[in-house]
Amino acid sequence: MSYDTTPIQEFDPERSILFLGSGFSLGATNIANDSPPNGRGLRRHFIKQLKLPEDTDYDLQVLSDEFADGDAQKLRDELYRIFRLTELTAGQTAILNEPWRRIYTTNYDDAVELNRLNNKLSPNTFDVSEPVPNKLPDGAVVHLHGSIRLITPENVKDNLVLGERSYVNQYVVRSPWYDQFQRDLAFSKALYIVGYSLADYHIAGLLMANPALAERTVFIQGPTPDPMFLRRTAQYGRTMFIGTDGFAEMLKSTPRSTLPTLDNLRAFRSLAPTRDKKAIARPTAPEVFDLLVYGNFDASRLARSQPSEDYAIARADAVRMAVEVVETKRSLVIDGRIGNGKSIFLHLLAFALSSRGWTCLMLRPGHPDLQSEIAALCEVDRVVVFIDQYSSVQDNLTGLYEALPHAKFVLEVRTGTFEVRFHEFTKLLPKPFDRVSLNALTRSDVVGLSRLCERAGLRAPAENFRGDLRDLLLELFNNAEIRSRVQAGLAPLLETRAARRSATVMMLVAMHHGAVSPAFVRSIIGEDPFTLLKPLEDISSEIFEISTDILKARSAVFSSFVITAFIEKDEIADAVVAVTLAAAQRRSERPYRILMSSMMAYSSLQKILQGNRDRNSVVASIYERLRYDERINGEPLFWLQYAITMVEASHLDLANEYIGTAYRVAKNISGFQTYQIDTQAFRIALLRATTQQRGQAVSNIDAILSGIERIDAMLTDESHRSYAVKVLDYVQPFVFARSDDLTTGERIALQFWLLKVVKSLTSLADGFKATSGSNAVLQRLQMAAARFVE
Repeated sequence: MSYDTTPIQEFDPERSILFLGSGFSLGATNIANDSPPNGRGLRRHFIKQLKLPEDTDYDLQVLSDEFADGDAQKLRDELYRIFRLTELTAGQTAILNEPWRRIYTTNYDDAVELNRLNNKLSPNTFDVSEPVPNKLPDGAVVHLHGSIRLITPENVKDNLVLGERSYVNQYVVRSPWYDQFQRDLAFSKALYIVGYSLADYHIAGLLMANPALAERTVFIQGPTPDPMFLRRTAQYGRTMFIGTDGFAEMLKSTPRSTLPTLDNLRAFRSLAPTRDKKAIARPTAPEVFDLLVYGNFDASRLARSQPSEDYAIARADAVRMAVEVVETKRSLVIDGRIGNGKSIFLHLLAFALSSRGWTCLMLRPGHPDLQSEIAALCEVDRVVVFIDQYSSVQDNLTGLYEALPHAKFVLEVRTGTFEVRFHEFTKLLPKPFDRVSLNALTRSDVVGLSRLCERAGLRAPAENFRGDLRDLLLELFNNAEIRSRVQAGLAPLLETRAARRSATVMMLVAMHHGAVSPAFVRSIIGEDPFTLLKPLEDISSEIFEISTDILKARSAVFSSFVITAFIEKDEIADAVVAVTLAAAQRRSERPYRILMSSMMAYSSLQKILQGNRDRNSVVASIYERLRYDERINGEPLFWLQYAITMVEASHLDLANEYIGTAYRVAKNISGFQTYQIDTQAFRIALLRATTQQRGQAVSNIDAILSGIERIDAMLTDESHRSYAVKVLDYVQPFVFARSDDLTTGERIALQFWLLKVVKSLTSLADGFKATSGSNAVLQRLQMAAARFVE
């Protein structure tokens, strides 16, 4: 077998990850004046200490448990003596002196910390048992199997991955640190793994058999070639048999990377259209089918098909409007409901802007090179930065705008997000800004789509179609032929439990317009999604976008169809609970906090379970399972959603209790805005009063009066008024049913607030009135107020 002897062509430690296996520390000196052992050596050490035969079958986990039996102090002291270091070799020192982006280690020893203290630097060290900070500093070292510095007799069997109990409970792959590790890998220029032992199967669990990552991964092994090692690690990267000292020497002579330019950006991805000089065949019918049905979008294919509509409709009117906004204003919001083609539209807009001399770049949030590359972009005229993951960059938007004062910005958001969080956009977006909505197809869009469908052998929309693009796509699935083709194509993906569960999880996330990390999916299904889906690549690549940093279903519309048509309700419920709990574990990160909230929203669950006759009971069972988790039952919005479920089930007293719990929990969260709770509390109060026995006093009139006062205040807030308008529809039925049971003072107070709300609705902008249906609500409230005059 031939061995790879090609030297490293370019070295950039500030953008690279160093991973230390148990072999890295061999040759260092510990406080016992000996060398710390690797995994096999530690196992032999315990065998000798326990006076067992050398050929015993017990593994390291069992041996360490036996050694500590009844005397945890003894195990702690022994490990401390072995893994507290006093001196490093010259090669180890040279490697650790490099300014690495991040260092991960499965070693218990303090080699990195010792080197940094010798250099009078902060240890900058973290242990897997500690919480992940909001921003992990550059150069941090992370001990994935535990660190000797934190070990005490009380925690030694739990905090080090040694004993069986700690190994079972630790589950590094289920830890938020695993997410951090995967993010670092996704954005690193290279990963160097030094001293990896095949016995340390945790490393194989952390890596994924992904060709994109394998191209950037280098194993540094001892100078003796090992054919078995090559076979076992071939799918993870290349191997160099040069040892620690050889690696240190190679780094001395390897050229360092140059500063970023427009040609080698990593934190930004160019959206410029790329067209081959050679003639390219027109898009085929299967390509169009894959785009419309599976959402399998190829940006280069779209570019090569321009300006025709052979691959996708041009959305010419919306593109023209968006180009004008970019040319005249600082920022643009592209909003649309899920499945209305926002991703394709961004590329169409980028193509149009590129033809006018703009440099169009897509931001990759969280990339470590962002700051250095921003400096390069400051020197470029006519730059447009596209952002398709608003929630992941929200906290850094202001800094980004200020760092690029001459750039223009285009943000893609869901319509619901824009409406509910409008106040955030007005504060964060550089002004002036404007909005282009994709929620309606123009006449030319429908004509273009009809031609596209007909040429691809799909049913064309009616000429008078007046719905969303996603509505039209959903109609395609009602075609019996397409449905049967989809079912047959999905069969291999849905046959095995793990693949089926993985697909269900990713499609559920897609229905909320989200993408997640591979680590997130793995924490749920317990398997590497890359390895799992590799044998099914023919079908999985059509449905899912899979890379080192994200996993996502390509089409939210198709995902919704598959979940409804082919996944059983119990499977859906299990997946919803698993995704919600996994997101709750990562809720310190905004995208996962939003996913958690979206996943357990009553309206979302109703949509996910559409077609199930007993979906209300399924939703209630989901909430029952979730409420036992302290992270969930400490969320005000969870109790709000449970209250809504009880309303729909006509359990109004329970709904009232749960909404009260939502308020109590909200008080413990600094700055929490209760407007969503307020609207439902008002709705519940009205419904309870409406259904109470007539002829008796309205027992909760105070709650109704205080509720309508809060609703009136919400009408003045652009971000909240849409919710306020909807809940006001419950006022008229209450007044007509119970006005005779109110006292004179209660009638006067209620009439006062009704007239005040009427005035507030009258003063709303015409555009909002037209889209919200507030005029109809206004008329009903006027009728309710007139009831008191009568």
